[in-house]
Amino acid sequence: MSRYLYRGFCIERYQNVTAALTPKAPGKFEHVFCHDGSIKSDGSATYGSSERNAVLRHQLNQAGLPTAGVSTSPHRHRAIFYALSGEKNNKGIVITLDRDKLSKYGVHEHVVSATVTSPSVPEDEEVILVSLDGGPLPLGIILSEEQIDISQYIETKYLNEKSA
Repeated sequence: MSRYLYRGFCIERYQNVTAALTPKAPGKFEHVFCHDGSIKSDGSATYGSSERNAVLRHQLNQAGLPTAGVSTSPHRHRAIFYALSGEKNNKGIVITLDRDKLSKYGVHEHVVSATVTSPSVPEDEEVILVSLDGGPLPLGIILSEEQIDISQYIETKYLNEKSA
């Protein structure tokens, strides 16, 4: 397991690091699925309200559905991809988070692949972080912040493809 997690974000979408570490729906990290066709019938969901359902909802169809969690990846190149909105933007920010500091700051992690049968984006190896109060993640878990530009992404992408 990687010691570091990465979160990439677009400067146009998030004004600062605090905004990028704030969940879309602060509060309890739980969800109840309804019989409206949104639930996956692969055995990932549970009956009633649960954290497991919140993990499933958070990553479902990569639709950006609101939960009290914040998406991260153990892969820096995936954070760069999201920081540049899949090559739609020329600049973005990648923050490096230290997993060793999560428990000190009351942050719980949910490894998507350990919960969901078929993750929406398996190459992300997504880890959802949730603060103790369901609000913004504490800034104390940040190891570094780096501005990324498209040329760095293209170089990283090339090196990853070459080594594969």
